[in-house]
Order: sequence, then structure tokens, then C-alpha cells
Amino acid sequence: MRLFFKVLRVLFVLWLVVSAVMIAMNWSLVTQIWRFSPIVIPAMYGEPETITEEREQDLRFLKKFLKYDRSYSESEKEEFYAHVESLETRTSELTDAELFLGVARAAAIADNGHTNISTGPLYRKFNHANVKFYWFVDGLYIVRAHNSLRNLVGSRVVAVDGRSTEDVASELSAYFGGVPGWRRLYATYFMESPEIMHAAGLAASADALALTIVDRSGAEGEIVLQGVSRDPDADLPTRRPWMTLKPIALPDEDDDWTKTLSVTGANAPLYLRDTEKNFFWTELRGGVYVRPQLLLQREGSPLLEQYQEVLRVADAEKFDFMAVDLRWSPGGDYTKVVEFSKAAPGAIKDEGRLYIIVGPQTFSAAVVKAAFLKYYGGEKAVIIGAPMGDGEQFWAERGPLPFKLPNSEFSVNFATGYHDWAEGCAGKHKFCFSQNLVHEVPAGSLTPTVSMAATYGEYASGQDIIMDFILSLE
Repeated sequence: MRLFFKVLRVLFVLWLVVSAVMIAMNWSLVTQIWRFSPIVIPAMYGEPETITEEREQDLRFLKKFLKYDRSYSESEKEEFYAHVESLETRTSELTDAELFLGVARAAAIADNGHTNISTGPLYRKFNHANVKFYWFVDGLYIVRAHNSLRNLVGSRVVAVDGRSTEDVASELSAYFGGVPGWRRLYATYFMESPEIMHAAGLAASADALALTIVDRSGAEGEIVLQGVSRDPDADLPTRRPWMTLKPIALPDEDDDWTKTLSVTGANAPLYLRDTEKNFFWTELRGGVYVRPQLLLQREGSPLLEQYQEVLRVADAEKFDFMAVDLRWSPGGDYTKVVEFSKAAPGAIKDEGRLYIIVGPQTFSAAVVKAAFLKYYGGEKAVIIGAPMGDGEQFWAERGPLPFKLPNSEFSVNFATGYHDWAEGCAGKHKFCFSQNLVHEVPAGSLTPTVSMAATYGEYASGQDIIMDFILSLE
């Protein structure tokens, strides 16, 4: 027996030593998790007996949100609490849509792109008007519609319930934080639901949407679209705004929707070709076009290996130019793109260009990738497109679990780590994200050097005006 306990003690000591060594070897990761990846403690309330009690519990839990998110200023924190307390005075009368918007507003007060309500309920829960909108430089258009409304595809929407679409987008910016282009982009989700628009005070009815449109012939008219309920059993994947542009059916459409663009395969413009692939690349005219989406190393989409495949082609002969298209990249893990960003300029001939294509859906780690490419690309680098979905300074990072309200199950994304990709934040900001201490670069302004964005007509004709411009220079 004594021998048994002696062996046990030895094993325990060995376990302590090994654990200490492992912690020391991975200290940066340990501190990163400790400081920037908190675990959200779920609500532990009793079973609610009424809808009012459900609302009370949800709002009580929402007040804990600021324990996790660091992006609010002191005055914004005060506004947050005042807003939630005002919602608490109306728990007996709040509809689901009003609660959703109330929570959305609480998050948007931070004015940080990562601190926002999850938009899933907008395309999974609340009703819709059987059309999908998208902003182009010449206005808001109906890009897709149910076959019963196919004649509306290609129409420009100039007003909703008598308000101009610009005014509506401005009003809806109260419910989604971030830079103007990011807010405007996601406003389309809110605008597609009569239920949400009515709760926001922007539509007269929760069951219908009154639009003023200019049709394809140029004639202006009024139309009322009836709200359609969502299928509660549909397990829809994440929908990002750019997916409205896809030339294929979306998961909630089947074959009974009409879309603006239907060309696929080699006939599709590069930016919309093989969109089901997380990573797409092709050689062209002595150069190379690279279009990553989610910047994560995943089974079935080995990002690091795909980047290496691109670079290996340049071993035989360097590229005349490289176009890295980040228009559809929502971010991911920026550490997975550091090595490629450093190596990419060297894969291009000395007189060649590194084109960094961006837009309002270039977000989070994709913004960081743009910063890396600009910094390491030096004189070869040119940012082209529209302003990105994050600025050079933003808050990001979160824990493994979402902040989810216990009854409505609305989720709010929180942010814990600060970033500054213009000048750097290491040693300057208390909550500068720990990985930045190793990888950050002072990239300066990330505003596009060449500003370009498509009209609806250019999109509908299958043009990619940015790649056409790039190829005209090469």
C-alpha cells in the first residue's frame, strides 16, 4: 500500500511538472485565453411562467453584457443601462420584433462592428416580403424575388412607406454598430421584414411592406408586398449580405425564386465564380487572382496549403501581378494569413503590382490581411474598391460561447481585444490584443487608393468593374 501511494505521489509531481512546462511553453496562448476569451456564464433563472417574465429575465441577463464587452466608453455604458432599463418598463407589451430591436440597439450603442446582435433571426425567424435587396452605388435594388414577384427584379427602391431609402437606412443604423458602409449593408436585412420595419416605426403594418419603386423601364409606381412567415423547421446556414448577389439559388429559395444573375462556371465574373468554395484562385494573363472567404484552417478547406499552392506556381516564374480579392471575406484568424502576406510580394515581379480588392464586407481579420498586404507589399501594393467594413481601429475577439439571452435566445456578439492597424497598439493600449504584440504592423491608412464600386446595371450585365480595370492596366 505504501508503494502505491509513493507511486501516486511521484505521478502527481510529474503531472505538476509537465503541466507547468506546458503552461510556460504556451504562456502567450494561456494569457490570450485568460484575457480575451472569457467564458460566458449562462443565465440560471427559474422557469418563466409568462411572456412578461421571459422578457424580464432576458433583459436582466442583458445587463451582464458589459462584463464581457470592452468596446463601450463610459458615456456609452451609461446609455446602455438607461436603454435596457427603459425596455424593462415595457416588458408586458414588447413583441418579439420589438425585443429584438431593443437588444440590437443596446449593442449598437458601442458603435463597434463586432459588438452587434446576431442577424440570424432576421432571415430565420421574422417574416419577409419575398424579395431580397442590395445596395449599389446608384441605389437600393431588388436583386432577387419569389417567382410571383419576378417582374420586380431589377427595380430600384426609392421609398419604404413614404420614406426615402436613404432615410430608412439612416434610421436603421441605430440598430447595428460600426462604420457607415457596414451599417448600411446590414440594413437590407431589416428592410426585408415587414415585422421588423413595423417594430422600428418605419412601416405601417407588420404584415406588409409598401414600396415606391422605379421599374426596369424607368416608370415609378407603388407596390404593397405581403409578409410571408418563415419555416420554423428550416435549418438555414449563415447568410451574409453579399450572398444576395450569388448567381445560384440560396438555401431558402429552392427553384421558385428569380434572380438577377444566373451565369455560372467560367461564364460568371471572377468575383462570383465558384462561390461555394471558401478559397478560389486562378492564373490569368501572367498574373494570379486569389479570392479567400473565411480565413480559417478547416478540414475540407486547408487555407495554409492553398496559399502555398499559389506561391509554388511563382517558383518557376514570378507573377506579373497578383489580385487578392477580399470583398467577400468576413474575417477569421489573421495569424493564418501572416506568412502568405509576407511572401506574396516576393512572388510578383519587381515591376509588378499587388492589388488588394476590398469592400464593405471586408471585415475583421480580412481588414488585418489587407493591412499586412499593404505593409509588406510596399510600393507594389494598391488598395482598390470601397471602404472596408471595419476601420483601422476596432475592437474584436470573443470567447468560445456566445452571449445568448435565456428565453428569446437572441445572441449578441461581444468584443474584448483592441486593434490599431494604422499605427499599432502594442504598448499603448491596455487591451491591445495579445497576438498583435507579435504580428502587428503600422500599415497607415487603409482607405482605397482607387475608389470603385458597381452600379446595378454593371452587376446585372455580369461585369466585374474592378477586375476589368486591373486587367486594363496589365
